[in-house]
Amino acid sequence: MDGSEAAATALPVARSVAAQLSAEMGVLHATYMTANVGELRHRLGLESGELQDVPIITCEGEPVPCIVDHTREPGVLLVVLTTHGMAIEPGRHLGRVAEAVVKRSTRPILLVRPEAAAVHRVGPGPIKRLLLPLDGSPATAAALEPAFALAARLGASADVLYVASPKQAGERERGSMSAPRYVDQPQHEWPQWASELVDRLCASCGAEIPVRVYLRQGDIGSEIALFAAEQRYDAVVLVLRSRLEPGRARVLRAVLDNTSCPILLVGAPLARP
Repeated sequence: MDGSEAAATALPVARSVAAQLSAEMGVLHATYMTANVGELRHRLGLESGELQDVPIITCEGEPVPCIVDHTREPGVLLVVLTTHGMAIEPGRHLGRVAEAVVKRSTRPILLVRPEAAAVHRVGPGPIKRLLLPLDGSPATAAALEPAFALAARLGASADVLYVASPKQAGERERGSMSAPRYVDQPQHEWPQWASELVDRLCASCGAEIPVRVYLRQGDIGSEIALFAAEQRYDAVVLVLRSRLEPGRARVLRAVLDNTSCPILLVGAPLARP
């Protein structure tokens, strides 16, 4: 937390998830100045009610190295981060600190959009329904293992969404599954296809939670955001398979721009050094 109103919107989400996990929530604040505990709690909005017992971890120096170093400590299950703090530059999908942390962190990150606070006028409830988009590739499915493990600890269900897009072309990863031939006619191949998708891809994650499969057609990012809004999911899980280089991570950027619920980012094993 940097003391901004935007960053403070992650607090209710973090508290709710921590309670579900029976975990401790800690607040990390990077600073260049010395402040006593009372001043710091006032600056971060942690001076009253249950928040006054939340432990504060201070780190002197640049925010990104401080955050990344602390997220790598043993026992850290999840990093809760807003998409931006003080401000976000026009045309950007993430603030500079958030983007740098996403690139370098090895832990799952739950991204919260501050703008969504105006949409959800009541406090966030428990996370009970996760939406997991899949592209049919084994690497993406394998990277979802921490998301399935987290879902099990949360007592949440996981719905798999496969978006058949005409833009998906070129060489596909070996072992990838394509959408059934008749996307708009579920009575044909859907039952067998959905069962095979779960068996071949989801089973590799060791999932022991309820899983349902849905199929949509169209632009991948837009369809994920639309489906998440229609079905009112508590969070969308996305696999980060790039370092957010220019022209990459188009799905993530589209979902960030159009989804109000939190986004859980997990990294593909082969995409991280």
